Amino acid sequence: MRILIVGAGIAGLATHRALSLRGFKPTIVDRNPGAGEGGAGLFLPGNSVRALEQLGLLDALLKHSHPIARQRICDENGRLLHEIDTAEFWSAVGPCRGTRRSTLWQLLRDGIDTDLITTSVETIDERDDHCRVRFDDGKSGEYDLVIGADGVGFSVRRLTFPDCRGPDYVGNVCWRFIVHNICGVADWTVMLGRDRSLLCKPISPSELYVYADLSVPKHEVSRYSATTRLRPLFDGVAGPLQPVLRLAGSADVHFAALVRLRLDRWHRGRVVLVGDAAHAGPPSMAQGAGMAVEDALVLADELAGRDDLTAALARFEARRKPRADWVHRQNASRDRARRLPRVVRNALFRFGGAMLYRHSYAPLTDPV
Repeated sequence: MRILIVGAGIAGLATHRALSLRGFKPTIVDRNPGAGEGGAGLFLPGNSVRALEQLGLLDALLKHSHPIARQRICDENGRLLHEIDTAEFWSAVGPCRGTRRSTLWQLLRDGIDTDLITTSVETIDERDDHCRVRFDDGKSGEYDLVIGADGVGFSVRRLTFPDCRGPDYVGNVCWRFIVHNICGVADWTVMLGRDRSLLCKPISPSELYVYADLSVPKHEVSRYSATTRLRPLFDGVAGPLQPVLRLAGSADVHFAALVRLRLDRWHRGRVVLVGDAAHAGPPSMAQGAGMAVEDALVLADELAGRDDLTAALARFEARRKPRADWVHRQNASRDRARRLPRVVRNALFRFGGAMLYRHSYAPLTDPV
């Protein structure tokens, strides 16, 4: 089968690796194939690590990541509201780890035994028995299957699903960066304010991944950027994490307005979407990378040994869409809980934190 993967981020590289393990020889293209070398950090819950283990990357990941044994939820003054024993909760699935996004990208990239082709897709002309794809360098090719792994805003979805709804702004902007762990943070730790939060998690013995978000009306998003001074915005909710705000000015800060993408269908004809191209969402559940890798595994499984492409793509969507929809709903639920009035929010997390965590993540402990 002639397969084209468009996008060489985490979703595209994971899909290439999963298909290669099943005996396929896909082609992968990206207009900027080195883009994954940047970025900030990732928290990988147990289901994400399990998926990477199925790609044969567990040993390498454990070598280049940091254990996250607990998740601590605090109020803006640093008072502990609840602590989750993540090591125990995910024990039957996989360990929770923190790492650089670029590290995971490189682990996946090292498994590609061919060069990434630097180009982008201009048109996809679907015929009865193939897709004819024209690239921006003037070349073209014929493929039995085109996989869109090019993220929330790029070409394959726009070309193939022109009538679908685009991504929606969810009401938050965020800043992400990596600094030296001057606070000695040992666990995933979040400080909750009324309309903002500050989260830190270790990704190595000496490095800390910092994530800060703020509720902002859509018409005010343009007021903020990667150069926004974070200390005035988050000093009041930083508590014991306040020292990391002083380091933000010298860090490589990534800024984004958070969006959600929910499609009715992920495939049409001989084109299928995976990862953020199909189901992007805010990082409240820390499932972006894990869901992309799970997509890759399930798609490869459904394509292997089956001649009916249409049926295989339908089975892929049927297996994956309910799980992605669950993550979308839990993202929204967790964001609403964080923004409740202070007294209500604190009581909810103090007395119901364990129940909320189990409810959110228990379905993700099931095999994909």
